[in-house]
Amino acid sequence: MSDISKDMSFIKGLAVGMEIDTKSNEGKLIMKLIETACEMADRIEELEGRIDDLTEELEELDEEVYDLSMDLDDIYENTADDDSFGYDFDDDDDDGLFEDFDEDDDNLFEIMCPECGEDVVVDFDLLDDENSIVCPNCHRNIELEFDIPDDESDISEDDDEDIDD
Repeated sequence: MSDISKDMSFIKGLAVGMEIDTKSNEGKLIMKLIETACEMADRIEELEGRIDDLTEELEELDEEVYDLSMDLDDIYENTADDDSFGYDFDDDDDDGLFEDFDEDDDNLFEIMCPECGEDVVVDFDLLDDENSIVCPNCHRNIELEFDIPDDESDISEDDDEDIDD
């Protein structure tokens, strides 16, 4: 019981002890004021209880959000160098990815990623229609700009003369 409820119980007891005439206008007014104040005290006590319950729930939620935040931090730290498939793209883990790279193969060429500066081996046969690749180191899209002749008829006559010589 809150202080307000205790005070109103005391005031109501005083009014009963004073034997206020509830038939007079003044008595009716005083008793109505006491009843209204008692109802307000009950309502305040109920609201205080609800506030206490909500405060407890809020503290629990705050702890849960903190725990989730810590879990997300751990997940981020553990996957910061990984792609979405769980492959670690650290330089130390190449596992001979390009061991079979043949420098004389006309379908392969090497470029430097403009984002991270790593050398990237590109296979002409694997290029998409937009002539772009994804850097295996920084995972950024690299747009490739070059002209590829559709057939040998696009080669200039000067190039043919150089071949004959």
